[in-house]
Amino acid sequence: MIELYKFVPQFGLRDASPFALKLETYLRLAGLEYTTNEIMDPTQAPKAKIPYIIDGGQTIADSSLCIAYLKDKYGDPLGKNLSPEQHALGHALKTILEERTYWVIVNTRWMDAVYQKITLKAWFGMIPEPAFSEVTTGVIEEMKKTLYGHGIGRHKPEEIMGFGLADLAAFENVLGNKPYLLGENPSEYDAAGYGFLANIMAKPFPTPMSSYISKSKTLSGYIKRVEAKAFGDGFD
Repeated sequence: MIELYKFVPQFGLRDASPFALKLETYLRLAGLEYTTNEIMDPTQAPKAKIPYIIDGGQTIADSSLCIAYLKDKYGDPLGKNLSPEQHALGHALKTILEERTYWVIVNTRWMDAVYQKITLKAWFGMIPEPAFSEVTTGVIEEMKKTLYGHGIGRHKPEEIMGFGLADLAAFENVLGNKPYLLGENPSEYDAAGYGFLANIMAKPFPTPMSSYISKSKTLSGYIKRVEAKAFGDGFD
């Protein structure tokens, strides 16, 4: 049995990590049986990253590597009918979400003065003072360095948000009137699409990006459609 290691539910989401939500959505869409283990501290995880899976004595970390492993071992029911061009397009959009949109989400949650308090309380609220202040000050400083090293942290907040809005517009234009990103049936790329778009809609973090999705029948309908396909009833 596949064991999925993920975060605990947060912010009205099954998982506040778009990568963990992506992987669980893939497992559901692919019809794979699995058990879940909810943890909060990723430092003890392989590569110090969540999610990861254990299957048949093998431990695989990183959502994309997990999906590659699962397709190799259990087949690729979500991608077998896609053309190379469709796979390329799906891969490009997934990469946009993972390599740029993700950092817009991180910047919003961890650098915005209002949202930062919510994020720190959610992840470190169990730590008493004065250790809480010491730990979270260090975490924020490391996050600033990471964002600056990535490059996105060198921009103004409105410029960063502009990147995210452009990413959403690109995703929306490719989706168009199709029920799923690449056609009539869901693919692994819809797992990524749902994981990230649902996270943008996290309840405590209203942003121009969440407003964009709310106003877009295309994107808001897509989130509901993928969620229903993967999980059935909505999550609250």
